[in-house]
Amino acid sequence: MNNKLLSSSVISYVNEIIKKGILKKASDIHIKFDDLDGMEIKYRIDGILQEVEELFDIIDKKILERNVVEIISRIKILSEMNVAEKRKPQDGSFSFLLDEKRYDVRVAYMPTINGESIVLRILKSFLENTELKTLGFSNKSEEILEKMLERKYGMILVSGPTGSGKSTTLLSMIEKLNDGKRKIITVEDPVENKIKGIVQVQVNNEIGVTFSEVLKSCLRNDPDIIVVSEIRDEITAEIAVRAALTGHLVISTIHTNNAIATITRLVDMGIPKYLILDSMIGVVAQRLIGKKCDNYSNHLDEHSCNRCNNSYDGRIVINEILYLNEEVKNILKKNELGEKVKKEIKELETAKYIDFSMDVNEKIEKNLIFEKDAFEFS
Repeated sequence: MNNKLLSSSVISYVNEIIKKGILKKASDIHIKFDDLDGMEIKYRIDGILQEVEELFDIIDKKILERNVVEIISRIKILSEMNVAEKRKPQDGSFSFLLDEKRYDVRVAYMPTINGESIVLRILKSFLENTELKTLGFSNKSEEILEKMLERKYGMILVSGPTGSGKSTTLLSMIEKLNDGKRKIITVEDPVENKIKGIVQVQVNNEIGVTFSEVLKSCLRNDPDIIVVSEIRDEITAEIAVRAALTGHLVISTIHTNNAIATITRLVDMGIPKYLILDSMIGVVAQRLIGKKCDNYSNHLDEHSCNRCNNSYDGRIVINEILYLNEEVKNILKKNELGEKVKKEIKELETAKYIDFSMDVNEKIEKNLIFEKDAFEFS
């Protein structure tokens, strides 16, 4: 199937679905169709998956249901997927232009037992305000992170699950370091934002351009700072640690739940604990949580405000941040990594450490988040 076999109406339906997602500031668009449940189009807004009735005001829901298979096919064409292949998962991407701004859309297709499911992740390819304060970092967290970024060499890791804002925090750190006096090389999969003044390299596993291969090449290109979008395996972790120990500042992300667990994860990857502690500057662990609407005190009910989405106005970072000074490193060297270590570090007068509960409590006090949403962190 190609564009000629799809009506102009289907093309306009897809454009409207994506446009609505961008205007509603959705991070993801979920489109599902199966023989039992029919069609479902939902948007993830402020972390919550929901239907957007305004879409059905523009295009009748029944019309979308009748054309949902063609809509999925159109998205597969845009993403350069095999339209005829409905047995295997596929990944792809494309660009979407709205109001002279370009958005990158990552697409994941998955066949289901009775139909098809496709998810579109919307990524901005232009820079907005990425200052740490704007993202939700407290003054104390920002102060600790800026102290980390003053270091000339070593490794800083940003940890958290998928969709926790790690890439945006990484971008904010790059912006702070990008002063034109140091060579910065980024290794990304994919390149999400084009940044002036730095060298950006796209990973391509199909032709052997892997994280580890690009990292090896980076070290021969005289960098001051190396940014790796994600540490995924032992080889990448090993090269990153080696680079940090040989006079480079290395910044990356990793999938772990908290600061201490990040060190545990690297140990599990086969990196000796003493090398991790020698190379590590600090860890920022984070999540995204719904930000309470500034106008919440004037709400008659959760639907009475034009500015927000059910009392939420975007999302805000909550974080745990640990700076590994010598005293902290000595505690980590002598003890098993776990809750006992966290308690001992918190009791250190010289420790630069903020855990999730401290950050959450401050944001509740400042009326930035709802207490019910912060329960698991307090």
